[in-house]
Amino acid sequence: MITIKEFPKKQFKDKDEAFKYLMANKSLIIEAKKSEIYKSHDKGLSVISNQEAISKIAESVKSFKMDDDYYYFVVNSSNILDSHTDMHIKGNWEKTVKEQQGKVYLVFDHQLKRSEIIAMKKDVEMFTAEIPFKALGKNYDGNTYCLIYKVKKTAIVNPEAKEWLEAGHDFEASVRMQYMDIDIAIDSTNPDMAKEKTNFDLYFPVIANKEDFEEIDYFWIKKKKKNVMESSLVMFGSNGATGRITENLEPEKSTLENNEPTEVTHSETKQFINVNFY
Repeated sequence: MITIKEFPKKQFKDKDEAFKYLMANKSLIIEAKKSEIYKSHDKGLSVISNQEAISKIAESVKSFKMDDDYYYFVVNSSNILDSHTDMHIKGNWEKTVKEQQGKVYLVFDHQLKRSEIIAMKKDVEMFTAEIPFKALGKNYDGNTYCLIYKVKKTAIVNPEAKEWLEAGHDFEASVRMQYMDIDIAIDSTNPDMAKEKTNFDLYFPVIANKEDFEEIDYFWIKKKKKNVMESSLVMFGSNGATGRITENLEPEKSTLENNEPTEVTHSETKQFINVNFY
C-alpha cells in the first residue's frame, strides 16, 4: 500500500489507483493551491543574493543589464522541483511584472511592518532574466528563469539593511506569491491521462534537480504566479536557487536532499527522496 502527499491518510494499492484519485480530485487540489498565499522560503525555494559579483555575470548574460547604482535581488527561480512537488516554469512571472510593477515592497523576513521595510514600492523595479544556475551557486546545468528586484542603492530606507548590503553580507531572498494557473504532469500510460502524460514529457526533462529524487511520478506545474505585496531578504530560504547573485563560487549541494515530507532511502554516495509516494 502507498500514500501520496495530497491525501496522506488515504492508502492506495498501486500508482495507477493513486493517479486516478488525483485526477478525480484535480480541480479541488488546484483550487486549494490557488487559494493560499505562499512564502517561497517555506517551500525550499529561496535564492542566495551576492551583489559583489553581479557585474561579471552581467557581462556574460545578455538579458541581464547592470547599473552600478543599483542592488539586484533574485527573489525566485525556475526549473526546480520543490519539496511540495511543485515545479515553477519559465514565463510564469511575466503577468505579475506587468501588473504589480510599483506595488511591491522589499522587506525583512516577510514582515509587513514599517520597521522592516528595506525599499518602498515606488523604488522596486521588477524584471525577469535567465541566469546560469552556477551563478547562483548551484551545481545544475543550464540557465534558470528568474524574477529579479532592482533597487537603487540610495533608496534603501532600512539602516541595518543598508549597512549589511554595503558590507557585502550574503542574504537569501524569498517571494510572497499566489498561484494563478496550475496544471498537473503525470507519468502514466492510461489513455485517460494523455494530456497529463504530455505535460510530464514536456516538463520533466527541464527539471534541473532530478538527481535529488529517487523517482518522480507526478508534479504540479506552476504556469502563472502573482507576487503578493512583497518579497523579502531572509536568513534561510527555500528553493536554494534565489537571492544575491554570485560570481563563480563552488556550487553548493541542493538543499532539497534534506527536506522531510517523503521517505528517504540511502545509497553509497547520496541520499534520495521519492517525491510522491511513501
